[in-house]
Amino acid sequence: MENMEIIKKAFTATIPVLSGYIVLGIGYGMIMASKGFGILWSLGLSLFLYAGTMQFVAIGLLTGGASLLTVLLTTLAVNARHLFYGISMVDKYKGVPKKPFLIFSLSDETYALVSNDLSCKDMTEGSRKKFYFYVSLMDYAYWAIGTALGSLAGAALSFNTAGMGAATPSSVLSQER
Repeated sequence: MENMEIIKKAFTATIPVLSGYIVLGIGYGMIMASKGFGILWSLGLSLFLYAGTMQFVAIGLLTGGASLLTVLLTTLAVNARHLFYGISMVDKYKGVPKKPFLIFSLSDETYALVSNDLSCKDMTEGSRKKFYFYVSLMDYAYWAIGTALGSLAGAALSFNTAGMGAATPSSVLSQER
């Protein structure tokens, strides 16, 4: 299967993730901006932490002066499920050239798409491995793009984050703008 076909299949499979990650990423970026964190902080956490829920929690930890130990233990508790996801993907990711990136970028949504093979059941093993990579890359990019858009919008607009409390951990919004 040709690379462009694999990319198209991966894009089609990730459209639901695209819609969710862009919206949530925008929300995350806007909240970060409302707390005084610029685009470099917002995007940096999205690119290097890439942990959705934990990133929202991190806002409260960063603004609340949490200790490094608290941050580490909280991150471990919030993301412990990824240990089990990763174990179940050992065989699927065997022989994949970009395995470290696939392991790093294994979010809940990416796991759902690559673990069931529904979108790539007609592919050869080599094409399937490329499909896993493109799904992971696209999902990662969607979150980063949403974060950047939200950070830029949040920096340009003055807004009250009170209405966003229903969708985010309450500790994040404890100090309203």
